[in-house]
Amino acid sequence: MEKKRVLLALAVMVVGVYGSNAIAITPMGPPRATLQEGETLFGLEFEHSEMDLKAFGTIKTLEQGAPSWESDFRKYKIENLKSNMIMGRLSAGLSENWDFFLRLGVTDAQADITAINSDDTDGDKFKDFDGSHGLAWGIGTRATFYQEGDTTWGGIIQITWANPGESDISIDNDPTFSGDAEIKYWEVQVAVGPTIELDTFRFYAGPFLHFVTGDLDIKGQTPGVSQFDKSDIEIREESQFGGYAGAQWYLGENSSLFTEFQFTSDAWGVGVGTFWKF
Repeated sequence: MEKKRVLLALAVMVVGVYGSNAIAITPMGPPRATLQEGETLFGLEFEHSEMDLKAFGTIKTLEQGAPSWESDFRKYKIENLKSNMIMGRLSAGLSENWDFFLRLGVTDAQADITAINSDDTDGDKFKDFDGSHGLAWGIGTRATFYQEGDTTWGGIIQITWANPGESDISIDNDPTFSGDAEIKYWEVQVAVGPTIELDTFRFYAGPFLHFVTGDLDIKGQTPGVSQFDKSDIEIREESQFGGYAGAQWYLGENSSLFTEFQFTSDAWGVGVGTFWKF
């Protein structure tokens, strides 16, 4: 009965995630429940990730001498989005096979943003995006499905929101342009796999699904030529399958260290951290 309740809760959460408009690859940890009912855990995590994204939307432009604003639909490439994130995590055991966690921290980001012309050639190249010390937070849950000997099978779902902050930008080959850009995004990760216990070590690995959506806001002007009034650009990254693996070392009865690596076709990330159970 307990296992059925856990599986039902995970199924409901998956439906909720994919039925909504809900980014950096965030460490997940073992795909299994890690706490007993009533136990709590505090952790500190650091991650570095890089990914490429796509964006679509409109931007209003007023050309010098024009009577009114013009709205143009454009595609954008967000390439080499590099992010560093520091998060605190608070976890609680809801039952023997189910736990829940919250995250809160800060993030930065650097990226190259390119507008795509209607003929699919590269247009304006927005450089120098470097948002920093923005807010990041997340929620997640993990469950144990089956355990035999030293091997446990389970899954994890987590959602992370990040806003690296606004940044000044420039345009390649247009030294007079001045403006700023802001990237905000949601990231959803769903993973399943085994976790193997070996003395003071815990190893885990498995496939995972990675989904990102968010907003890109751009504004600026070239004096005497044009001015951007308002942008409405949506990051719409299709679901990506990938793999991840990690290891956890127990330092004592209530503390541990971990390291983890993740990859998809458009992204990769590495994370490290430490946890204390109380």
